[in-house]
Amino acid sequence: MMTADQISKANSELRHKPAFDVVKWAIAQANGRAIVSTNYRPYEAVVLHLVTQVQADIPVLWVDHGYNRAATYQHAEEVKRLLKLNIKA
Repeated sequence: MMTADQISKANSELRHKPAFDVVKWAIAQANGRAIVSTNYRPYEAVVLHLVTQVQADIPVLWVDHGYNRAATYQHAEEVKRLLKLNIKA
């Protein structure tokens, strides 16, 4: 767990970095235990793409509550296929 001082330092160092660098830093902090969650809304594909550029096999958690629209399931399948996601359900 990070202290308030460590968080402040990281914030100062990462504030103007590109998103890729911030994600790379965050994943490194997890020491092999990083995951990403998704709800497969339209803009989630951007986050998933960015994260998988840093760690291709990062576990992706999707809690499917069963109430999504058909379009969401179609979108999810397409994103999973394109990004070769490591889905953990």
